[in-house]
Amino acid sequence: MTTTEKKRRTQAERSAETREKILQATIDLLFEQGNARLTTAGVDERAGVSSGARVHHFRSKVDLVVEATKHTYDRAAELGRQRAEKARTSPNPLREYAQDCLSVYFDWPFIAALEVVVTARTDEDLRLRLHPVLENFHNTMRTTWIGSLVAAGYDPAVAEEDLALTLNLIRGMAVNTLWQRDNDRHIALLDAWCAERAGRIHLRRSA
Repeated sequence: MTTTEKKRRTQAERSAETREKILQATIDLLFEQGNARLTTAGVDERAGVSSGARVHHFRSKVDLVVEATKHTYDRAAELGRQRAEKARTSPNPLREYAQDCLSVYFDWPFIAALEVVVTARTDEDLRLRLHPVLENFHNTMRTTWIGSLVAAGYDPAVAEEDLALTLNLIRGMAVNTLWQRDNDRHIALLDAWCAERAGRIHLRRSA
């Protein structure tokens, strides 16, 4: 490897590191302060970069929040794929799916993204740019987890229905947690829900 090639690689690594710092700073501030109070100057300060360095990667606040949301859900999707693969041999794969959803919707990824989604309701430019990010995440997870449930013995139509019902149940609980901290109660309800659905599937297999 020549000296020039080594230098070029180092510059690329530094650029990737700066980009990661900026995105993580955006996510942290969305979680801590909300989208309304988020500023590019605040992101620069939290990330420890100059405005010029940030503009090189993200020119506007919209660029920041869209890419930060994508970054967040890309990481969640990768973890989801790993969990879905393991769930193929689980006695209750729906509970494994619920656990995967809990890691997203009961934690900072959902809160940070929700801040952006609420703003997008009345911001057409943001909505149009955010929509494909969220659609890609949900379509990827739906396809991945349907495959796991089917591999575990579910009928495809039943798998799709159970996933949709469980996801919407958890999202509703997640909104409640913003002002009502009762995670133990929510988890107990999820355990009961998943056990009931698993029992129904077991009876169907035995019929």
